[in-house]
Amino acid sequence: MKRITFIYLLAVVLAMHACIDREMIDRKEGDSLPTVNNLSVQQDGATVRLTWEIPVNIPESIEQPVSIYIDVQEILGPTRTTSVFNTTLANAPTEFVYEVPEENKTYHLTVKLFGQTKERDPNYSSSIYSLGQTVVYQSP
Repeated sequence: MKRITFIYLLAVVLAMHACIDREMIDRKEGDSLPTVNNLSVQQDGATVRLTWEIPVNIPESIEQPVSIYIDVQEILGPTRTTSVFNTTLANAPTEFVYEVPEENKTYHLTVKLFGQTKERDPNYSSSIYSLGQTVVYQSP
């Protein structure tokens, strides 16, 4: 009985070890975009004006001008949000004006750089997003 258990355990260990292919797991080297700089929000009632600066260290492998992706999330609770609005602005703008749907609620407004790589690889997406910078809208 011990011999059967040992053989079974050995087969399981070998099977688990054989399933790991490290080359597939390794991260692909690729392009990345920096985050926007100096993101600020100005509130005037239900109107929100977002302003930011586009970094100068955008890789040469990204098509210029980059676009800006904006996402607005309504905060429903400590761990719950819902998407209210999102858009992509072309030609590298540095400001955006938005009217919140309900003035008495809290919203997170996230701004990201969005670009396309110049060289397309059919195995990888050519769409590149930066990490987002987020500001909070709260009713005054």
